[in-house]
Amino acid sequence: MKVLFLQDELPTARAGDIREVKNGFARNYLIPRGVAVLATEHQLRRAEKLRAEAEERRLRELNEWRDIANALAENPVELTVRTGPTGRLYGSVTSAMIATRLSELTDRTIERKRVRLQDQIRMVGTYRVPVRFMDEIDATFDLNVVSDDVVEGEEEEDGTTDQYAITDEILANGEIDMHGWEEPQAIDALGLISGRILARNIAQFRIIHGKGEGTLRQAVRNRLDAMKVEGTVILWGPGRTDGDTDADSLEAVSWFTVS
Repeated sequence: MKVLFLQDELPTARAGDIREVKNGFARNYLIPRGVAVLATEHQLRRAEKLRAEAEERRLRELNEWRDIANALAENPVELTVRTGPTGRLYGSVTSAMIATRLSELTDRTIERKRVRLQDQIRMVGTYRVPVRFMDEIDATFDLNVVSDDVVEGEEEEDGTTDQYAITDEILANGEIDMHGWEEPQAIDALGLISGRILARNIAQFRIIHGKGEGTLRQAVRNRLDAMKVEGTVILWGPGRTDGDTDADSLEAVSWFTVS
C-alpha cells in the first residue's frame, strides 16, 4: 500500500515522504495513529508542503541539539550514587541512569540507547561518556560520579578504622601510603582519589606503593596507564613529583595529575 507520511516515523520515513508499506502496517498502525494517509491524488498535493515543514523542523532540532552538545562539552555532568567506604558503587552506573540524568538537565527525553558506554562504571571518579543525540549530532562529555553517603574514615563494626578509607587528611596531604594494601582496594582507591582531588582542585597526587617489581606496584601503574587512556589522568610518572626522577630508586612512588 502506498502512503504519504504526515509525521516523521524514523527510520521508516520522514514527513512528506511517499512509501510503499505493508497493508497491515498501514491500516493497523500508521493510518489510525495519524502518522500517514493513503497516497491519493488529493493527499499527494500536500507532500511538498509537508517535506518543507519537516526539513525546517529537522534543521531547528539539529541546531538545538548542537547547542546542547556544545554545552555538555564545557560543563561536566554530575551523577550521585551510593558507594561503600572505598568508593566502589553498589552495582554500576548504567546507560539508563545517565540518560535519565541528561533528560533532567536538558528537559528533553533522551533514550538510554543514545548513551554509548564503553565500559562498566563501578567507582566514583570522572569518565568520558559518548552520546548520540541525533544521527548528525554526537557529543562526548565528562561524567563526574560522586558518592552520596560514603563516610570518610568510617569505622568497622569492631571499632577499628578502615585502613582503605580515603580521608580528608590524606587528600589534603596530597599523598597516600599503600604499603600492605591488597591490589583490588588499591585499584578502587585510585578512581576514588582522582574524582575527589578533581572536585577539590588538587592537581597532583602521590602514591607510595612499595619497592621493586611487586604486584601492587605494577597493578597501580597499569591502572594509571589505563586512566590516562580513559582521560581521567592527564599525566603520571615515577617519583614524588614530575621533576623528581630519583625517588623511585629509594621507594616506589608514583605521581599523577588530573588537571
